[in-house]
Amino acid sequence: MRKSYFFAAMLCTFLLLGSKSFAESKEKIPIKKDLETNTSYITSMTDPGWSYTCKDGIEVDLVSSGLKNNIPMSLPIEDVDNIDRIVVEIVYKGGNPGETIEVQDADGNSYSAAREIPAGGSSNVWYYRTELPATSSISYSNTTKESKAQSILAYVFRNKNSGIASSGVFTALSGYNNKETLTIPIITDTAPRNVSIELPVSELTPDGRYIKITAETADGKSDELIENINDFPSGECCIKVFNLNLEDVAGDVDEVTITIDTRNKKNGQSVNGQSWVMGGAVKTNVVCTCVDFDEEPPTPDNLISHIIAFDINDLPEVTFSDDCSAVTIAYEQYMAEESCTTGFGPLNEDTNIIFYSFPFDKNHHWENGYFQRFEDGTAKVHGRVVNNSDPASGWIIEIFFEELVDFTSWINAGGPAPGDSQQSERSYANVDFSQPYTLEGFGDYEGSNLTLLNNGQDSYMDIGPKDTYGKYGMGFKIAYEGTVNGQQVGNEGDQFIEMMASLEQCVIRRGLLVIREWTVTDAAGNTAIYVQRVELEE
Repeated sequence: MRKSYFFAAMLCTFLLLGSKSFAESKEKIPIKKDLETNTSYITSMTDPGWSYTCKDGIEVDLVSSGLKNNIPMSLPIEDVDNIDRIVVEIVYKGGNPGETIEVQDADGNSYSAAREIPAGGSSNVWYYRTELPATSSISYSNTTKESKAQSILAYVFRNKNSGIASSGVFTALSGYNNKETLTIPIITDTAPRNVSIELPVSELTPDGRYIKITAETADGKSDELIENINDFPSGECCIKVFNLNLEDVAGDVDEVTITIDTRNKKNGQSVNGQSWVMGGAVKTNVVCTCVDFDEEPPTPDNLISHIIAFDINDLPEVTFSDDCSAVTIAYEQYMAEESCTTGFGPLNEDTNIIFYSFPFDKNHHWENGYFQRFEDGTAKVHGRVVNNSDPASGWIIEIFFEELVDFTSWINAGGPAPGDSQQSERSYANVDFSQPYTLEGFGDYEGSNLTLLNNGQDSYMDIGPKDTYGKYGMGFKIAYEGTVNGQQVGNEGDQFIEMMASLEQCVIRRGLLVIREWTVTDAAGNTAIYVQRVELEE
């Protein structure tokens, strides 16, 4: 074994700085993971728009405010952690502050926006547009011509991964007593789906004049609204975001036509139409139909379950993907003494965990199951469990155990005797109820509520040889109660969960054993746990 004391010192420093010892804190240490995308998106304010599929997982939120006589002002932006970037737009009517303006982020950094003139039927209107990185607020303080300022609008591009395909076009359009039309591309799909449209319109005035907006697709789906503008939700002019919805749009339809009609005393109106500016984007959200039928969890692209490395920089980057959507990744790493995967053992062909008193199939198995023993002698079992009859339903499980002790210590402390010939060869531990446990249902179990019961005799585990485990395995018996799929469970005499699994592919710490653990979820809520054991040579 190669020795490197310098490397060992570096590794210890890395582990102390990057994550607390899992054996000491057992706190999960999330690390931000950027979603990988293959699509093209705007890289500057001059690009024409964006188009994201479900596999990209990016959506766009609109945040806006009136500006007239309301400068300086600050526009707050929430949930900064999931922001990819922000495009900001400011509109003026009847006067403007010059060829360029400056906006600031929360740290005081300035970003320049150039003056542009939109096409269309209105006059003396201008917009300024620029792009910012993620920030918690956008400030604007140029008071020149502040009575002519209309609105500030932020397009917040977020890593959301909620089963939505988002598309839009940045426009430069205006109108007054006329009719204007534009076309927006939308994501296609394999089946009919719903399309929602958000249309931010600026330079509106609360004087009763009207605006009519129509959205239409080639397959005959349409929605429209007519509104007389008398006030604004914020109490300040001069921007509103209008919403239209098209249901069951054919999957092969790839665009929506938007018409804005403000002709004088048309459309059953007795008043003039509004003057307006749409210097910004028209945004569509398309519900991805594949999410409704997706029952498969994400899979790793390049995961090696056990590797040996000599340098901390050799740790590989592992990526994950899903056939339908983008994935969300929660990551943690920690030190361990031992790490194993769960198997069936010599007596179990398809079942290694049983939920007794279920009113339907009680037999389950670990689809991805792991056992980890930590430096302080404590342990956990975790992973994805599925129902034998319905493998699309099951549980994401994580249960911690107190320090493992030998059989004599276990009996002397009042622990129950299993009563088999190999009992003295195994180690034992109680469930550690001081640690949070996870029993999260998916599929038909989604929304279920199971509670583990701390009743002593029925909440412990053992590890070692046993007929049902084979030469080496683990089992537990834990009392529980709750509801599953709307039905009461755990209220009979056999109200406990029993595990009896072999432990396989075990890695015992020789130098330093680092566990890398990923919890990966797709837009449909399918979750899987993946583990990599890294032996770092000292």
